[in-house]
Amino acid sequence: MKNKPSKILIILLLWAVSWVVPSCNIDGDLEECPYNARLEYWYTGTGQANVLPDYIFKMKEFVFDSLQILRQVNGLGGKKNIAAELNLPPGRYTLVAWGNQDSLSSLNEAEIGRTKLSDILLYANNPVPPETRVTVPLRQQNGEPLYYGYASFTIKEWGVTRQRIDMVHAHLKLDVTVKWKGKAPTDTGDMYMLLSGVPSAYRFLPAFEVKGSPYSTYATAGDGSITRSGIWYYIPKRSDDHALVSHEVPVRMDITRTVNATFITHRIGSDDHPVLRLYGDGKLLIKEIDLYKYFRTMQIDLDENLRQEFSLLIEVDESGGILVSSAIVSDWIDGGSIGGIL
Repeated sequence: MKNKPSKILIILLLWAVSWVVPSCNIDGDLEECPYNARLEYWYTGTGQANVLPDYIFKMKEFVFDSLQILRQVNGLGGKKNIAAELNLPPGRYTLVAWGNQDSLSSLNEAEIGRTKLSDILLYANNPVPPETRVTVPLRQQNGEPLYYGYASFTIKEWGVTRQRIDMVHAHLKLDVTVKWKGKAPTDTGDMYMLLSGVPSAYRFLPAFEVKGSPYSTYATAGDGSITRSGIWYYIPKRSDDHALVSHEVPVRMDITRTVNATFITHRIGSDDHPVLRLYGDGKLLIKEIDLYKYFRTMQIDLDENLRQEFSLLIEVDESGGILVSSAIVSDWIDGGSIGGIL
């Protein structure tokens, strides 16, 4: 019995092994992690639960190293509780994720080992077909309902880095209803609505950081790196080097002599002047409407607004005058702005 190891020695050996072999301890059936970073994607909408699969059907993530060089491009399906499980060398990384990016938008470049974070662009690429009518430069059809996520994180020698990434609207969804109080124009069967002055391209870097709830805090690690807890939202940065575009949506007049259109475009900002126009038989049917005045009057901060979804009612009186109002009363939050930070 002299060679029988003591209980204390066994405990020490087990403790040492636990430091050598990092354990996932996530699903309960893995002894070792096949990854050293697990980044969980979230979208909460107006609540607190993660409802991402209801809004995002696919994800594309871009991983950049400490020199901001592209190192990985990964595609993820919109499965329940979607997460990025990465295996990376120790170091500091930046991740940019786009939700729903598909064939209606394109990238200027994405070459692993060469492309830099500051150089890559995502731009609208769904032009109106030339055969539709006389070609108009920089005219687009609707795009994807894009979502954007951004995070910086550190991979250490041991252990698994875990982080939450909250996805934010990178698209504007604008529902427009036009009604006439007097005589409506004749439906020529060739009606369309145009929204002009919309940004056409995004950079991958964020333009704004928006503090979530609970309030985020900072902590400095021993290596000097700074980490943040809580929830942070990032608004994608537009590329001002690219021209503004117009988005065209074909419409029809219904039995009540009402016209409805839905635009899905890139986000707009507080200083933008998006202009609405309605055409029929090649002619302007109502006065053009600069929505800058409407959003300014409603005190809507479009720059940091997290959920750009608006429903507008446009009423045309007998003299051709225009009244623009919200079509959904529930858009108001505590008497605040329609579509404000949620």
